[in-house]
Amino acid sequence: MSNAHTRPSSPEPTDPSRPPPREPTHAERCRTLVDQARAATLCTVAREPAGYPYGSLVTVAIDAQGRPLFLLSQLAEHTGNLLARPEASVLLTEPLGSHDQPLALGRVTLLGLCAKVSAGERRAVREVFLAKQPSASYYVDFEDFAFYRLEPTALRYVGGFGRMSWVTPDDYRVAEPDPLRADAPGILTHMNDDHAAASLAYARVLAGVPEATAATMTAVDRYGFDLAVTTPAGPRATRVAFDEPVATADEVRRAMVALVKRARAGSA
Repeated sequence: MSNAHTRPSSPEPTDPSRPPPREPTHAERCRTLVDQARAATLCTVAREPAGYPYGSLVTVAIDAQGRPLFLLSQLAEHTGNLLARPEASVLLTEPLGSHDQPLALGRVTLLGLCAKVSAGERRAVREVFLAKQPSASYYVDFEDFAFYRLEPTALRYVGGFGRMSWVTPDDYRVAEPDPLRADAPGILTHMNDDHAAASLAYARVLAGVPEATAATMTAVDRYGFDLAVTTPAGPRATRVAFDEPVATADEVRRAMVALVKRARAGSA
């Protein structure tokens, strides 16, 4: 599929002689975003009025292959639509309200066929779904409810303004969610509240923006972190990579300490 409107997902370049810092692929970003979702917009093909897209707010869980799972009532309009035509899509987003500009939120649309889970798979799917949606235990065994699963055949990722692409199902299937997804908000708060001077040193030395006057950490993942940098010429975005991928908050702390020592020594 065409990747129209795609640009490299890295923040703007600083020094052409520097290799671009490693960052998550769009497939990895999709898996991370999807893994954290608890609610979604499920779009089905309407029976009445026929052929129109029909959007519904539903709860969702994600299985080990990244496939969305739904617990749907046979009385729901979207369930009847699926039984007539299994073509569907599901929109998953970063939490609304987590950014002051809604269109800056990351989101992914998964398109594919959505069908009822077989009786032989129901127990395993039930366990996965209730682990993410424990309140569904009240009605999970009602006779008019059944599990449905969407098998992705195409994915469209939008990571905010100017960062977007089609992701293949194969790339998505083998990608892994970022291991820092749960710890990232706390890491960002700690760094921005308590270590602003370190972030400025990262920007000036390691990211190659010596004119920076302030820097705020805006994202962190297994490969590194993004910075929003203030300069006399205006704001800019940049990124610093860890020496090696990390998987825990403690590993992030050690990596940050090593990087700030290097920055304060003036060596990139």
